[in-house]
Amino acid sequence: MNRDRNEALRAAAEKVKKQKEEEKRKEKEYFERVTSGPSWMLFKVVVVFCTLMAILTTIETFVDGETRKLDDSEWRVDRELYVLYHQSVKVGDDLFVPHLDNWIKYIEGTFEITYSPIFRTGKKLSYDLKVGANEIRRHEVIRRRSVFTWFPYVQILMLIPLLTFLFKSQKPWFNFARVASLVMVFPGTLMILIYALL
Repeated sequence: MNRDRNEALRAAAEKVKKQKEEEKRKEKEYFERVTSGPSWMLFKVVVVFCTLMAILTTIETFVDGETRKLDDSEWRVDRELYVLYHQSVKVGDDLFVPHLDNWIKYIEGTFEITYSPIFRTGKKLSYDLKVGANEIRRHEVIRRRSVFTWFPYVQILMLIPLLTFLFKSQKPWFNFARVASLVMVFPGTLMILIYALL
């Protein structure tokens, strides 16, 4: 009876071992399939595109482009937008919200807008304030949703495909990160590009 029991345990252990080997073989086949062929080529395109966009949006954030003086006809106070203790100033589609303390001291005719160097998006509004006998230069950063206000979170998300590519391994996180890159990060990066160009 003891012998039959040992035989049954040995057979069960052998069966479990074979199942594990079969699972490993299937996992290896799946990993080789997703890391080769057209699907892997598409993923490489996503990696290059998202990495390039992360670099470009970082440059957009840290480097200023052209600065030009604004005529009074090129900006307006938007009374429909209310931000507590701030004044809403629109320059085209770009929204800036100087604090009321600064707005009261604003010197007329001193508005200048600074654009980003690559996508030419309005980035910074500069103007002079009269404080006592002195004039002070003030800068307001764009307030609408943009890559400037989302830095560095958007850039970190855009680097997920690159990190997935560099650290590829036969682990569950790899599959999750690869699918997330294709389904969320890539379309999100495309939306940011379209939004930046409009």
